[in-house]
Order: sequence, then structure tokens, then C-alpha cells
Amino acid sequence: MDFIVLNWFRYAAMLIITLFVLVEVSAYNLFNCFFIFTLILGIDMIGIENLKTPRVYFREHIKTGLLTFLRNVENEKSFWFWFSVNRNKKKKDSNMLILMITIVLGITTFLSRYYFIIYDNYSLSDAWINDLNHLIQFDNQYWFTFELNTDAELILANFYGKITDVSPTIALQVIAILESTLLAIVIFWVINKLTPSKFIAPSVAALFFSLVYVLTPLNVYFLLKANPTFMALTFALPAFVMYLNPNVLRANKWNYFMAFMAVFIAIGLTDLFTLCVLIPPFLIIAFFFTKIKSKRHNLIAIGAYIMALLSLGAVYQYACYYQRIELVDYLQTNLLSVSSYTYVPQLIVPYSEIIRIAQWSTVFGLVLVLLLVLIKKDNWRATLAFYAYFNFLIALTFVKSEWLDIDMLNNSLSVFIPIIIGLNLAVLMRIFNLIFERFEKYSPLTVAVIYGLMLYAAVFYQQKGINALTVSDQTPKQILNAYDKISQTFFNHSYCVVNDPSAQVISNNSHFFMNYDFFVKDYPSIDSINTKNKKDPMFLVRNPEYSLAKSVLVFVLSADCIDEKNVFAENKQYQNLLINNIKLLRRRGRTVNLFYKSRILKVYEIVNEPRQSKISDLIF
Repeated sequence: MDFIVLNWFRYAAMLIITLFVLVEVSAYNLFNCFFIFTLILGIDMIGIENLKTPRVYFREHIKTGLLTFLRNVENEKSFWFWFSVNRNKKKKDSNMLILMITIVLGITTFLSRYYFIIYDNYSLSDAWINDLNHLIQFDNQYWFTFELNTDAELILANFYGKITDVSPTIALQVIAILESTLLAIVIFWVINKLTPSKFIAPSVAALFFSLVYVLTPLNVYFLLKANPTFMALTFALPAFVMYLNPNVLRANKWNYFMAFMAVFIAIGLTDLFTLCVLIPPFLIIAFFFTKIKSKRHNLIAIGAYIMALLSLGAVYQYACYYQRIELVDYLQTNLLSVSSYTYVPQLIVPYSEIIRIAQWSTVFGLVLVLLLVLIKKDNWRATLAFYAYFNFLIALTFVKSEWLDIDMLNNSLSVFIPIIIGLNLAVLMRIFNLIFERFEKYSPLTVAVIYGLMLYAAVFYQQKGINALTVSDQTPKQILNAYDKISQTFFNHSYCVVNDPSAQVISNNSHFFMNYDFFVKDYPSIDSINTKNKKDPMFLVRNPEYSLAKSVLVFVLSADCIDEKNVFAENKQYQNLLINNIKLLRRRGRTVNLFYKSRILKVYEIVNEPRQSKISDLIF
């Protein structure tokens, strides 16, 4: 888990900065990403100081490695010795438990979020189309070109699509689930690092975030929408831990400064709300709770934050100058989100009551912490810092300002409420351990029981609240499924899709597009002219308007599945016309195949040039 979180903290931040620079210099592609990032990894592993004297560094390390190897060979070490890791049994068992928790927690969060796809109102909505357009435009080297947005989360989705070879639509759908999965692991890690409880309290906090929806201010209808605040918090929460305890990062002061500066820049490119609203209060509040010996590192982190602000300010000022808008307007636009709103119909108690209970729990936790400090002289500074910070965020929700988006603040509280629950449980367990010694010894069994109980409660006790939700229209999902099958079957730019104009953004950088109106009115005549002159190679050169794609895929929605509430209701008039055109083409001798079929949607393939479009035909 340290490997996941610490490397995400360092290298994912550098990856975002690298991607941003590559797009700005019009050099963004997968090869350049791997090349530059490999250099960064190499420099980080070797160290800048060692690069100044590379001959000495490599001579010492190669010599030491060879001597160790020869000594082990001469001592006739067994075959399995070369694959063994020297650790004591207690540490090995602890690491194995952490590994299992990480895997189970990741799978649980992923499946839990994926379940809500049946309630998804995000797919093919205006917000989805806008996000997909931004994601695709990175391939055209556009960042800040059309709109001034902090789009680092979307470029990570674009990068994810490239390295996994999935379509932009799938990458956009998956990124929200992946960031929630990572955030659940980060929440576990935060409680694990800040409290004496290493398994039980962290597991409860992470599972609360993953499984509990009836007590969390999350808009379940938009769980599949990328959440920049969640992505930014995957960087900010580890930074909070390293701010409270600098030893977690294990770096000298210079590397500590550079790591924090890179992370703050990455957060600024991801979500300005987190950078400008969530981080400054914590840096100030936590400063009064850290130990004296940590104050120097705290000041270094604050200095890194100021330098990151200045660097981002210069970047955004230049972008605003290029776009001819005011920097103040840009900041306000990104600190307020029109697509973020607090709508939580699944809650079993009022949201205000949940917040009130969470506040009172911090007061109760404070009393217990003071008791522990007096009795056991324990160090609970980090817990007190989070208590104070959480109550400060709640106080902000009562502030009326055009610069403060309360909905985005409520969105962030859905992450901090599980953290407060984990901290409170850790305090209670510490009190419990005063009575029953070595309770943590039975943590593997306890964690398994807690996991089973929370999973049972999540399935059965949330059923009433979740069943009250309205199942979303399945048409967008069927359309996206069809597009995914098309992208896996056909070679790019060898085919044309006939669909509603709202889906045109999916065609960018992938294939040609034709709207319904053009297909109904003009396609038959173009098809006729194209067929008559197909044997004349110069005709299409002189008249490119009569060219046809090698395959044309026509999306036809079932008329009985289109009602007044359907987002494609206005296309009901085209359904019979589309079928008539397809029948006309068949009578002319054109090959028309049914490519995709469901109750809602059928996709017909008009084959203009056989075996010239599908990937399998072109390869085999």
C-alpha cells in the first residue's frame, strides 16, 4: 500500500505535469510520454547528485553488486535464495494482510461503483459530450484552446485509453470508478499512518466510503462522471499525512520541497477548488498541531505551495491573455461548477443531521483523545488536526460567497466523513485496548468479520433507499455498447457512422460521421452516382463529394422504445425513413448486414467495399 500511495503521490504528479507540457508544445503522443517519463524515473532512481559523477556511481554500484553475487555463488546458495526477501514473520504476515486488504478493497469499491451504472444519467448527457470532446482534443494538442478548464483528470483518462488500447468513451466511463477505487485505498492508508490502528479502523473508513451511500452526500445518478475533487484528493490526502509526519516521505529537504511543489501543481491542473479552498486551511490549521521538529518541513511545504501558486498563476495568466479573458473570470469559473449539485435522494436521514452527528462525534473524540493524552501520553496531534479541519470545512458551508461553491464543498465532505469515522474508531479502539490488551492481535479475523458485516449491511439495509431511485434510460448505454463493438471491429477512418448529431463528438479522430437528415435525403443519390462512376478512378478525385466510406453503419432505434422522456425522442420521425433507405439499398444490390442488435437498438452495416474495413479482414 505504501508502494501504491507513495508512488502515485510522486510519479502521477510528475506524469500530469509531463502530459501538460507535451500538449502545450504540441508533442503529446504515447512514445514521447514513455520516453520522457522513463528519463524522469531514471533520474529519480539514480539521483541528480549521482548524475554529476556517473562514472563513480556506476563503478561503485556495479562493483558492489558483482562482489555480492560472487560471494553468494561461492557460498552455494540455494535456487530459492535468489527469489527470497529477508523479513521477519510478523512483518511478513502484516504485509500479506495489507496486500489482501488492498486487493479486496479495490475490487469491492470498483464493483460497488459499477453497480450504479443502471442509475447513470451522465452517459451521452451534455456534460458527458463536453467532457468527451475535451478528452479527445488532447490528441489534437489542445489544452486551454476552446475553454479554460483544469482538465488534468481528463488527460489522465486519455492516457489511460492509450496504454490500455480502449476507446475514449470507455476511458471516460472508467476513470470515475478508478479514481474512487484509488481514493478508497488512500483513505485506508491515511488512517493506517495517522493512528495506532493499522487494520480495523482503516478498513471501516475505507469500506464506509466504498459501500455506504445512504449516509453519504454523493449524487448516485452521476457516480460515473469524472470527479476532479476526488482525483485531486488522491494527491492532497497523502500530502496532508506527509505534512503532519514528514518522515513518511523519507526524503531530504530539497526532495521534500520538489515533491510537494509537483503535487500542488498537479492538483492545480486537476481541480482549483481543492488547491485554493481545501488545501490552505489544512496547511494553516495543521501547522499548530505538528511537533516542533516538523515545523521546518511544514514551512518548506508552505513555500512549495506558494511557488506552485506562482507557477500556475503565470501559466493561467498567459492562457487567459491568449484567450482574451480576465484571470479573475477564469478563477471564478473553475471554483464554481455548474455540473456539480447536491442531490441525494437515497439518504435515510437528512443531510444536515448527518453533518451534525459527524460534528458531535469529533467533540466526543476530542474528549477521549484528551483522556488518552493524560493517561497514556499518546500522540494524537494528527487526529486533532483533522478534527479541527473538518469542523472548519463545515463552518465554510455557512459562508455566502460568489467564490465558494457549497455543492463542491459537500462533495468533498463525502471523503472527509469516512476519515472522521476512521479516526473516531481508532480512538475508541485505543480506549478498548486499555481494557483488553492485544485486541489488535486478532485484527485479521476482525477485519474479515467487519468486511462481511459491512457488505451484508450495504446489500440489505440500503436496499430500500437505493430501490427508490429511478432506473435511468438504457438507450445511451446501448449506443455506447454499439460504439465500443464498432471500435473493436473496424479500422479507424475506414467507416462512417450515421447517427444523431449529439453523438458526432464520438467520431472525432476516429471515423467519419453522417447525420440522419443527410442520410435520408442525400445518401441514396450519392450512392447511385458513386456506383455508376466507381470504375473511373479520376471521377472521385475530381468530385470527392461523391466518395463513400468503405462501410457505413446506420444506428436505428426501435420506435416502440422511444418515448417522450427519451433523449432521442426527436429522432422518432426518422426511424421508418432509415429502414426504407436500407431496403432501397438492398434492392439496388448493396450488401447490408445487421451488425448489432438489442431490444432498443439495431446497427446496420452497408458494405461499399468488401473486406476493406474490418480489422480482421485487413490483417488476416
